[in-house]
Amino acid sequence: MAALTDGLVVLLVGLALSQRVFHATDGVAAFLATFIPCVLAASFVNHVFGTLLFRGSVAKLLFGLRVLRWKDGRRPRFWQTLGRWLFGFVVIVFQFALEGASVGQACGLRTVRRRDERVAVPQ
Repeated sequence: MAALTDGLVVLLVGLALSQRVFHATDGVAAFLATFIPCVLAASFVNHVFGTLLFRGSVAKLLFGLRVLRWKDGRRPRFWQTLGRWLFGFVVIVFQFALEGASVGQACGLRTVRRRDERVAVPQ
């Protein structure tokens, strides 16, 4: 559900950027030439910078999820989030064929519920 919500958010932000900021109104080709880069930029900001700053994209935060490094539970690194974002484009194409497999555990990162996140207590 979070992936679908993120997709809708990114499409709406990309549409708003392409129409309001870049005024893509001169036909289908001009619209697509503006809309596609705007969607990719919105997706990049949401999934890479959102995960770096807030440990999750907009939808993950709304659904109470977090993205952590699977080895030690710490904040993700830039290259991990970038790799996970790029890997997501490959997986999204084959997601239905893979019977629901997701990007949840790609590139050394894992998506967990915020309430299940364990905080190490020093003893």
